[in-house]
Amino acid sequence: MIGVDTNILLRWIAGDSLAEDAASHQLELVQQLANGSEELFVNQIVIVELVWVLRQRARLAKAAVAELVTRLLHATNIVVHERETLLAAVDSYSRFPGGFSDHLLGEINKRNGCRTTLTFDKAAAKSPHFSELKR
Repeated sequence: MIGVDTNILLRWIAGDSLAEDAASHQLELVQQLANGSEELFVNQIVIVELVWVLRQRARLAKAAVAELVTRLLHATNIVVHERETLLAAVDSYSRFPGGFSDHLLGEINKRNGCRTTLTFDKAAAKSPHFSELKR
C-alpha cells in the first residue's frame, strides 16, 4: 500500500487541468499508480483538501463533488481510514448547508459519543450534528 497526497489524487481525478505546474509525465506516473495492483491509502485530510479544491478551484457543484467523493471511497484500490465515517459525512454534506469539513467534524464527534457539536457557523448549525451557539 502507498499513501497519496491531495495533489496526486487531483491529478488522478482531473488530469493536469487543475495542476498549475503539471507536466504530462507526472500524469502518466499517477495513472500508472492508480491503474496498478498497488492499493492507495487516502486519509481524511486528503479528502477534505480534495473537496475544497474541487469546490473552490474547479468550481464543481456540491452534488457533483459529493458524487465524485462517494465513487472514490468505493474504488477497489483505494483504502481510507474510517470509510463509513467519510461516507456518512458525504451524505450529510449533500443534504445540509455547510462545508464538507464541518460535516466530517460533526460525524467524527457523533461517532465518538458527542450528542452535539457547538458552533457559531449558521450553515453548519442546520445539520443535526450541530447546535448553534448564539453570540
